[in-house]
Amino acid sequence: MKPESFNRRESIQNSSYICGVVEGFYGRPWTLEQRKHLFKRQNHLGLTTYLYAPKDDIKHRSLWRQLYSTEEMTLLRSLIDSAKDNRINFVYAISPGLDIEYGSEKEMATLKEKLSQVKGAGCDSFAILFDDIEVQMQKNDKEHFESFAHAQVHVANTIYEYLEPKTFIFCPTEYCQSRAFPTLETSQYLNTIGELLEKEIHIMWTGPQVISRYITPEHLTRVGSVIRRKPLIWDNLHANDYDLKKIFMGPLTHRSVKIKDVTSGLLSNPNGRYEANFIPIHTLSDWNAADRDLLAHESGLSEDNGILFNIECNSETVYIPEVSMVNAVTTWIDEFITPSVIQTTQSPILSADVAGCVPDRRDTVWLLDLPQSHGVIVPEPVAPIEVAAENIVQEAVPLEEPVPSELNSMAPDYSQPMETEENGETQEDEAMASVDDNVATLQAFSGLVVTEEDVKNQRLALLSSMCEMFYLPFENGPRTTTLFKDFTWLMQNASVMKKSFTEIETLDPLQSEWLVRYDGVTEFLTNAIDAFFFITQAPNKTVVTEIVPYAFDAHGCCVVMIAIARWMMQGFSLDNSDNNIPYDYGSPDENWITQTGFKINTMRLFSILDDAEKMFTTKIFLPLTIFCFDIRPFTMADKDYISGMVTVMLTTNQEFLRQRSKNFADRNIIPFLTGGAHHNFVCEKVDETGHKPVCYAAGHADGSAFSHFLIGYKEELKEKYKSLVEDFKVGSAKLSPEHIEFIQKSQTPIEIEDWFPKVPNHIFERYPAWVETYFGLDSSDAYPMMKVLHVTVISLAMNGCPGYFVTIAEDDVMRQKYFFAIGLNDLGITDCRRFRIMGQTLCNLSSSSSSSYSE
Repeated sequence: MKPESFNRRESIQNSSYICGVVEGFYGRPWTLEQRKHLFKRQNHLGLTTYLYAPKDDIKHRSLWRQLYSTEEMTLLRSLIDSAKDNRINFVYAISPGLDIEYGSEKEMATLKEKLSQVKGAGCDSFAILFDDIEVQMQKNDKEHFESFAHAQVHVANTIYEYLEPKTFIFCPTEYCQSRAFPTLETSQYLNTIGELLEKEIHIMWTGPQVISRYITPEHLTRVGSVIRRKPLIWDNLHANDYDLKKIFMGPLTHRSVKIKDVTSGLLSNPNGRYEANFIPIHTLSDWNAADRDLLAHESGLSEDNGILFNIECNSETVYIPEVSMVNAVTTWIDEFITPSVIQTTQSPILSADVAGCVPDRRDTVWLLDLPQSHGVIVPEPVAPIEVAAENIVQEAVPLEEPVPSELNSMAPDYSQPMETEENGETQEDEAMASVDDNVATLQAFSGLVVTEEDVKNQRLALLSSMCEMFYLPFENGPRTTTLFKDFTWLMQNASVMKKSFTEIETLDPLQSEWLVRYDGVTEFLTNAIDAFFFITQAPNKTVVTEIVPYAFDAHGCCVVMIAIARWMMQGFSLDNSDNNIPYDYGSPDENWITQTGFKINTMRLFSILDDAEKMFTTKIFLPLTIFCFDIRPFTMADKDYISGMVTVMLTTNQEFLRQRSKNFADRNIIPFLTGGAHHNFVCEKVDETGHKPVCYAAGHADGSAFSHFLIGYKEELKEKYKSLVEDFKVGSAKLSPEHIEFIQKSQTPIEIEDWFPKVPNHIFERYPAWVETYFGLDSSDAYPMMKVLHVTVISLAMNGCPGYFVTIAEDDVMRQKYFFAIGLNDLGITDCRRFRIMGQTLCNLSSSSSSSYSE
């Protein structure tokens, strides 16, 4: 039994085991303030080591010979002092391997001078890295050294003896098993390094692969026998520099606590987005502090022995990744609702696609102590500088943004790419404002009977859902995995919902199972979408800036999925027999890199579309839209509600507006609903005032049949509007000048025959579905309309439809450009010469017969 005074965090800080963070990724390095914030976090968590090794920091790697300027040394000294103040061992790494001449005395003198300068700033631990370089030596070096390994050993041993460091680390060129030639045990390079390198020097190792899913004690024991010492793990599990579309916020996993017995330490090389590393770093701390792994017979642990999970206790503790993650997320909530700790000279900027969605009408008690008016952060343009700032790329992250070839994170003016907000409001101002806003919010929700525990649990559900969508490189979180499996099952058995039922007792067993799985799917998606909204509301702008781009991306997928789920529940979908369950792509040759992730799995879910990938990833310029919106199927009961969209800004005469609304419904909504269209979706803006329609799409799977339906329908409309048309033509006194002007402004043709396009028959052969859309041309409609169209065409494709078309007035150039930008093709002009036809193929004609999509 450990004594009562035992402090686990204190104990591991005093341990000789090296555990902490390596800033060793490619891309934009962290800032000085982020690093200092990291040191405080590490100190709190008992993580004792920080290794400075940013690949694209110019004086670390490409210009390693250059000394730091006086100003740069001042900043470096302050960084080292901050590490010492937080009891962190600051290890300065240098990477001379790109172009060093190993046998040159001048090169050695230059290297010593550079590291002596750093030592003069107070640094007493160093690393020399030879990773990711060419294995060929220069001509002169071949004359001096027996092998590449001998040359590197010479440099490392010489520098080690010269500096007399507290800690010295060496990263070999063959730093994982997949790079060992010809094999791990027979690698001449590794055996030479292990035999000749000074025994006090730690050798870094990433595991079986560069990014290793599993790192086992057995593997590390083999490595240790080759390099003649315990390896120091450089863990790339959470690194995202190879694919900036992704971040990884799952727990440290597949690393047994037992590997501490066969290693000298473990340093995590995490996400380049600093704030995304809260959970990886916290779970690393729990792993480091734990005594053992969970045993097989302990899988059913009860609350009575939950003490095993408590890292802070003074008894034996167990590391369980899932439990550690929950604890970390619980702690992370406080970071979101607290104004930014990291102070920057510039306000953080979002670079993301757009909007939010709260699909289910439920009490959002997790908003209770957040400000109602929070001020949305201005987006960072990801377009070239000449593109207007109000336009951004639809893709959530500036994915292929090239890192400048020269970056110096020790320069006084170095910071993350941000821009100052025009209003100049400081973070302190916003934090002060949020205090008053919180009071208003509490009053607004005064009707809810909730406890702090309710708020905590809801927020935990939201953030946990988000983290599971950005879990680990090889796998989704457990509930996300279940989400995709259950959603696929819903698609495969969707036709069971065509059978009507009125009471729960009338459900057949398959319907019951379908609804149970539906509830699970929609619960997760609702939490994930609410998480996006929670993040955008958060006062901590620093965290928001780095997380929101990825949350936006996932949000776009979630909005589509939940809308399709609702549509299937209404009984409109056929069974989708294809097995689209996402597979686990972890493999020895690492081909999983481009085949995993929440968006990838969403695209695989809807692989019935030929261009699902293009639909979800096309980079286009769309105006930024930041408001919460919902997408749902609509019915005849919604016709007046939806047609109310067209009454804005035309007149203040309420009678005219009612007439205009009825005209719109007769022309754009009712014919689809009465003519057999089953692919109808409306997007609603959701805010404190309620729900308001923004845009919609109505789709008829058989456009040819719909065209024939319109023949009779137009005759009905002619009779309905006969007197109005005649009065307008003859200039009857029954119509006031104001009424006539209003009719002209409404842009609705007076002749009923002109209301609908005459679509050539050949269009229906390849593009059988007829889709009608309505949206405004202001900045708030562009993105929601695209998502509504995505939902509509996915539902069509699920029922076997090979293609669809929309019609746009020939003189409406802006909407034509819009549809072209989101992937539709120009199919020509209608027979009446008044409409442009644009369309898109959805699935292979050979696998879809006309009977399969006629519904």
